[in-house]
Amino acid sequence: MGVVLLQNLHMHAESLSYVDAMHAVLTHQGWFDMPKPMLAGMSVSGFRFTVDRRLTAESLTAYNWIAENFLACDFIGVTASSRAGFAFQPTFPLQRRRAITDIIASVDRGVGAIFWHNGFVVMTGYDADRELLYYSDGSDSVEGYKTLPYDKFGRNGTPYWYYQTLDDRIPMDPLAVFKESFVQAIFKWETHDIMLSKNEYGCGQAAYEMIISALEDSEYDADGARSLFTSYAATKRDIAIYMETVGSVWPEACEAAEQYRVLAGLFKRVITAGVKGAERVEMFREAKRVEERAIHVLKKLVRETAANRRHDVGLR
Repeated sequence: MGVVLLQNLHMHAESLSYVDAMHAVLTHQGWFDMPKPMLAGMSVSGFRFTVDRRLTAESLTAYNWIAENFLACDFIGVTASSRAGFAFQPTFPLQRRRAITDIIASVDRGVGAIFWHNGFVVMTGYDADRELLYYSDGSDSVEGYKTLPYDKFGRNGTPYWYYQTLDDRIPMDPLAVFKESFVQAIFKWETHDIMLSKNEYGCGQAAYEMIISALEDSEYDADGARSLFTSYAATKRDIAIYMETVGSVWPEACEAAEQYRVLAGLFKRVITAGVKGAERVEMFREAKRVEERAIHVLKKLVRETAANRRHDVGLR
């Protein structure tokens, strides 16, 4: 069969999350024509905020990939399929064979696939004769892609393997998507991820308390925290841009947009101004207060929908 490559499919590492890979595939396919911050907000991915007790970089991706990334697509009308597991399981060779078959089939349909390789990356093609996958991770070689042998799929710096294929798209009303993203933002802020231990992880508003506690006790991974704060600064920036754009068509959202603008500024100062010690702790306390105000505004905007869902605002 030789080499099959999808032209002009490249991932750009800007949001520093799954959104980077998702945006690359969707825009290449013509299923999404808006900037990446809009996808971060509309897919709800940008509202996720989770840290672990030691503030490791890995806590950025500490969530149920199959469920959450499926929902990210579903919120914008894209159907998707995915599988995941552990590379140390005895059935992994069979699972890897299935994974290779599925992502190659996606490329043959002209749609890039997303898989995990020390981060979410985009499969851009394959060489059947040499049994190589071509992929883009935002730091591509001069050829425009990197290569991965079939038998190295799922073998990386983590014990996890994962892939997702995007199947089709149905039209969605943008205003309905915006409204749902606000409902989900409230849910992310108030609800702990049931997949994670409450003793080891903080989600939404609780993430701030865990950050503050770790910084005050000086019991954390300094390098991991630096990477984590950089990633979340990119996320908060994207959400600020998203909210500003939504505010231009939904004026009542402008108050929340202003709070997210301030929040993004605080996170930017954390990673660029060299703040440390008590000053950094106070900055995160202020960030929590700002985001609380933003969520309060969102609650007013979607109060009827949230009330109808009673105790499970995450349901649709």
